[in-house]
Amino acid sequence: MIGAQSGLIWSYDNAKDINGFSEPIPLSVSANQCHHLTICLWYVSPLQSLNDSAGTQYALLGEWNKWTAVSQQRFTSIMTDTKKNEATITLEGALGEIVAVVVFHSVLQSITVNCSISAVNGEARVVITPSNVICS
Repeated sequence: MIGAQSGLIWSYDNAKDINGFSEPIPLSVSANQCHHLTICLWYVSPLQSLNDSAGTQYALLGEWNKWTAVSQQRFTSIMTDTKKNEATITLEGALGEIVAVVVFHSVLQSITVNCSISAVNGEARVVITPSNVICS
């Protein structure tokens, strides 16, 4: 085990095929998927709790089909408010740009939300609750 907190692993070309890992469940990457005709790039993300009674967890998977799925130039903050049982992910971009953001939600599974970057402040926010993932 790598000594990391519980998380998720998925490949560059398939954010729907997500596997978890934790202390009792080892991190597993299949070498059979890697050969001279494929891109073999894997990502990992930590699972975060919303601290609700159902135990809802989420993970930011980032931008679909990008070499760097989560960069600090794009994603400027991730705040989890356990009192409100919600998380807010702030992203920046070009005015009017549409950014497809993938989030894993333990109830809703892999969700893609299309965020429009505001012409006012150059930001968008992904809000995650126990029952929803939206962009505002």
